[in-house]
Amino acid sequence: MRHDWMLICGAICALIAACGPVDADGDEPDAYVWVGQDSGNSWLDGTVVAGDADVCEDVVDVVFVLDVSSSMGFVLDQLELGIGQVVTAANALAPDSHFGLVPFVDNFALDDSGDLDGGVVHTGATTLQAAFAYYRENFTDPNRNPGDGLAGPTMQNPICEENALDGLYAAATAFPWRLNATRVIIVATDDTFIEYDDNYGDRDGDGDTTSTDFPREGDYPALRTLSETVTALTGNRIRVFSFTRLEPPGILDLTRCGTPRRLPWDAVTNGWSAPYNGADAIPNATDGANFDLDQVRDGVLSLEDTINNVVVDSYCNPPVL
Repeated sequence: MRHDWMLICGAICALIAACGPVDADGDEPDAYVWVGQDSGNSWLDGTVVAGDADVCEDVVDVVFVLDVSSSMGFVLDQLELGIGQVVTAANALAPDSHFGLVPFVDNFALDDSGDLDGGVVHTGATTLQAAFAYYRENFTDPNRNPGDGLAGPTMQNPICEENALDGLYAAATAFPWRLNATRVIIVATDDTFIEYDDNYGDRDGDGDTTSTDFPREGDYPALRTLSETVTALTGNRIRVFSFTRLEPPGILDLTRCGTPRRLPWDAVTNGWSAPYNGADAIPNATDGANFDLDQVRDGVLSLEDTINNVVVDSYCNPPVL
């Protein structure tokens, strides 16, 4: 990732409309093919667009897909404090930046507390701050699944793995991404995931989800596979940048999950900084990147600065897929 001076450079580029895309070799292409255009540089409705590689008119769309399980409150706290900086930096690249939020644990919710598109789109820091606080107080602290709503049971997280795949698929397909947007998803989670047709509520993998002793089971089916999730992301030309563990927590680590696991502890990196069953990690598959969540927790890595940098690096620079 580029350093802080790139944030300033990126903003200046946008303001003077001279922020051109580059290809994988760092050279400017002959023509920029926007999302919604074919390889012949024509809009899908047949309209031909002049190939001017020196002009970029992208807007910025960013969606946060956040693990809101009981160990992840620090991420919500940091985002609540720093989201104003993120919104300001995105709007310096292009006015009218849009933001979305998909919280998840064993299921997910498409947040609708924003100010556009039925609440799915946030345009300012104030509504995002309120949303981060809402999910921390009502779902992270009592350990409740966001898809269950406020009436859902608490202490409901019978296996350690978290349902990032369904949250990512929802972000890719249900958020109203704009046609001419630089598209970025920010993920934060401290574990890997399972796939369809497993169930996050089945703590021992026996097909039954009705046990009520701790940790209580429930019916939380995994709806998507890794392959179909990555296809949805790449088909919509969305880059994924994740903040995850780079190694399993130690036995005495207070943030270590205390419920059963479907996958071994050394699999916590799978799908994020390591392959998942032989498939590319999601950030690699979408031309994104992964960052160390423990460094964020320890105050070594600034969450908001890193988000700003990846948005600048992505702006007018389509993913190489």
